[in-house]
Amino acid sequence: MSADDFASPSRVESPSASASRVTAAGELRAVRVSKGLSLEDVAARLKFPARHIEALESERFDDLPKGLGLKSLIKNYAKLLGIDSKPLEDALKSYVGHVEGGIGNHNSTRTLDSHAVTPLRPVFAWFWWVLIAAVVVVAAAVALSHDILPTAWLPAWLEERFK
Repeated sequence: MSADDFASPSRVESPSASASRVTAAGELRAVRVSKGLSLEDVAARLKFPARHIEALESERFDDLPKGLGLKSLIKNYAKLLGIDSKPLEDALKSYVGHVEGGIGNHNSTRTLDSHAVTPLRPVFAWFWWVLIAAVVVVAAAVALSHDILPTAWLPAWLEERFK
């Protein structure tokens, strides 16, 4: 290393030329072996079964999960190997499909089936407010009758009832 290498601390080392041009899933095995990683090491780091990683490397796409699971496997495996995942995602688009995921797309009214969830009608909102008020009044009356709350907190016209 030269003095120039230490002078610019923001210099980032790019991945090797062979690793950055992986465009087919079959090339993943060669990159993995060149980095000294075993199939079990990759499986442990990615939290995917070794059979899925081996199926991806062998291009047995019918043995792989579909949708978001496959997209996650491709992205995480490419990140582990230090390669770009976009060419692999494009090559396997027919297996991944159109995936929209993430917390930003979450809608709590979605259900697993085709039926829509209807929200509560505003007409019944008053019922809940009345119920809550009644519970608070009953709890305060019980607390006052058992001398849990001081009667000095009551207005004068109501204080006589609890003495």
